[in-house]
Parts: sequence; C-alpha cells; structure tokens
Amino acid sequence: MNKLFNSEIDLKLRLFYVLAWTGCIANTIGYVSNALLYGLSAATLFPFFCALIIYAASAYGIHTGKTRVPALLILSICNLVEFPVLYCLYGPYRLSYMILGIVATALFLEDAWRIAGTSLLMLFDCMLIIWKMVRPDFFSAFVVEENLLSAVITFLIASGSIISMLTILLRQYAQQQKCMQQMTEDLQLAAHLDPLTRLYNRRYLTQYLTDKISDGEVTFAVVLLDIDNFKQINDTYGHMFGDEVLQSFSQILLKHMKGHGIVTRFGGEEFMLVFNSVDKSSMQQILSQCASDFNLFGLSTKKRPMTFSGGVAIFHNEDMLVKLFNQADERLYEAKHTGKQHVVYE
Repeated sequence: MNKLFNSEIDLKLRLFYVLAWTGCIANTIGYVSNALLYGLSAATLFPFFCALIIYAASAYGIHTGKTRVPALLILSICNLVEFPVLYCLYGPYRLSYMILGIVATALFLEDAWRIAGTSLLMLFDCMLIIWKMVRPDFFSAFVVEENLLSAVITFLIASGSIISMLTILLRQYAQQQKCMQQMTEDLQLAAHLDPLTRLYNRRYLTQYLTDKISDGEVTFAVVLLDIDNFKQINDTYGHMFGDEVLQSFSQILLKHMKGHGIVTRFGGEEFMLVFNSVDKSSMQQILSQCASDFNLFGLSTKKRPMTFSGGVAIFHNEDMLVKLFNQADERLYEAKHTGKQHVVYE
C-alpha cells in the first residue's frame, strides 16, 4: 500500500499500482460472489480466467517496472472482453462495469491515446448496447437470470472501484503538490542562502529590507562588518582555513544576533547585520561579544587574535537602500583606516 503514495517511485508506476490493485481486488470479489450465487458455472469460470490474466499482467508490471503493455492488457481484457460478455450474460445491471471501464480508461490510458481510446470504447459499448436491444434473440441462449443480490454486488463493486481509484489518485495528487511546494520552497531558500556559510545572501538582504520598509518598519540599523587582514589569513594558512574562518565567524554572529535581527553575507569577507533596534548600547554589547568570541577562535586555532571592523548606518524614512549601504560602507572604510578592530557608529 505504501508504494501507492511513495513520491520517490515514478508516477507512471504508481498509477499502474492503482490500476492493478483495483483490477485484482474488484475481479476477485466479482468471481467469488458469482461462485457463491451461481456455483461453478461457465459464467463464473469466465471472469475467473479473466482475473488470472489480470493477476499475471499486474505481477509482471510491478516486478519489472515496465507498465505500458500490462496496463493496456488489463484495460483491454476488462473493456473489450470481460465487461461486454458479462453485460451480454447478465443484462443491464452489468452496465455499471462498462462505466467503470470507461472511467479506468480515461484515468490510466497514456495521454497520447486517452481521448481517442476513451471515445472508441464509448462507441464500442454503445454499439453493443444497441445490438443487444435490437437483437435480444441473438443473446437469449447465453443469458443468465440475474437476481437482486447479484445486482447489488455488481453496483457495489463498480462504484467502490471508481471511488477507490479516485480517492487514491486524489491523495497521490495532493502528495505530489505538497512535494512540488516543498521543492519550490527549497529552491527559493537555496537562492537566498550563501552556500559556504549558510547565511542569507545579499539578494535576500535587499528583499528583506525592501519588505521591511514596505510594511512600515522604519526603525532599524545595519552594520557592515569586514574581517581584518583576511587576505593575509588566506595567504598564510590557505583557503581551506579561510573558509573555516568565514564559517566560524558566521556562527558567532548568528549566536549573538539571535532575537535581535538577521545576519547576512554581503560578499567576500564582508557581512551585514540588520538590527531591529537602533539602541547604540545594545549594538555595542552584541558586537563586543562577537569580537570576544572571534578573538578566542583565532587564539585557539592559530594562536593569533582575529578581529573585525565595522560601520553602522541607521535607516531614516527618506533613505534609499543604496544610500544606507553606502553610509555603512563609508563608516567601515573609516574604521579600516583608523586602526581597524573597531566599529564606527553614526
């Protein structure tokens, strides 16, 4: 049963599982009920042999994963042999089987053949109905007397099969939509994340701030940080350690910014923090904690201090994002040229 809803299995194979599962169960119930009502007559053995073919086709398709021919065989046996013969033997009460066959054909026939196949089947069934109505004497020798219980069972098998198929297919569709939605969300998230640090990237930062301003949230500050002497770190210890520095610095920033705003990788060794508050003392405390932890990281890994410089810009109602970024960049530049290892505030 789990294979019916396993999204990792190919969709065509899952559709075949539905067809095979419904065909096997419906036929089993059909010939067993016929045997109980009419005994082991030719009219009972006929659907039994049809069921054997359906069992074999189902087993082959499920085992090999090749479903095109088995699906066509199941639909052909049911629609062109079993259901028409049962209608001729038992009369109009078995029309529900023919309706079941049309629904199954519309659901499971390949796209290229769906309209043509369903139309031809409907034409075939109509001609058979007309023929039986016009020439009842031709079928009189084969007619089996129907009883009430048999008619009810026929109706239940046909309607139950249709409901089962539609229920399973709708559930598969809902699951497929859920998977597609999750994939879309994952792709959107991947587009907004820096692959090395797993921080939000500059694209996300711009969208985040644009939405923030649009929502009327105009009390915030940005801090542009740059790791001091990062090129020297790369040249001395190699790019692998340089990547480790970026990743560790990212985790330090995330740790101390939790609940205060967001952390983004602005580019290279530059990072931008967005503070929800413009309180200078709060920003100083958080940045001081980040500086302390980053220094300890350097001492513990390479026995040398590691530092960063930064520039703060506070958003004002009339500001554009470009102006805000430029202000933060100018203050970072000032910090870099006045001894590094500190943050310049507005």
